[in-house]
Amino acid sequence: MWLSLAAIAATSGCDRGKQDAYADRGTSAASTVAVSPSTIATASTIAPAAPGAATPGTAQLNPGDLSFLSAAARGNEAEIATTELGMSRGNAKNKQLSRMLNGDHVALRDEITSLAPTLGTPPTVEVAKELSDLQGEAFDARLLATYREQHEAAIAMFTSASTDTTLSESVRLLASDALPKLRSHLTAVQAAGAPE
Repeated sequence: MWLSLAAIAATSGCDRGKQDAYADRGTSAASTVAVSPSTIATASTIAPAAPGAATPGTAQLNPGDLSFLSAAARGNEAEIATTELGMSRGNAKNKQLSRMLNGDHVALRDEITSLAPTLGTPPTVEVAKELSDLQGEAFDARLLATYREQHEAAIAMFTSASTDTTLSESVRLLASDALPKLRSHLTAVQAAGAPE
């Protein structure tokens, strides 16, 4: 009998020690739950995140966000493809302009991808046939006209997105942050096309 009482006292002392340890962590022992090994999830049993769902370090995106970011990515890829052609075939002034534009648009690609990794790899865009078939001065004139058209369209789209309250704050911020750079690009393109 003494042995039974001693065992009960020892067991309750251990439980009290556990309760004190949990209390120190701000948790009660009663709130702990026993988990059997069969109920522990493994990496293979965890469902993948739904498209647009938040992942660690990314914002939750709504369908409007994804629509804008997808359109922005397509337009941006078209500008990157145009700058690559300009860097290889433009005159010296247009090659320099194309390098500057290319660097900024590659950086914008990275920002879009980090905000919406679920969009995947940006689409491959072909440069307009009328631009790729031209040479010399005709090419340079059409290149600058293409840059102007692309940047005017991007500025309109990003201006609209920057004030669209149906879009997430992170998407509006990306749009408003990109606008000064897009506007400076348009100014540089217009200056490059001005008569000397």
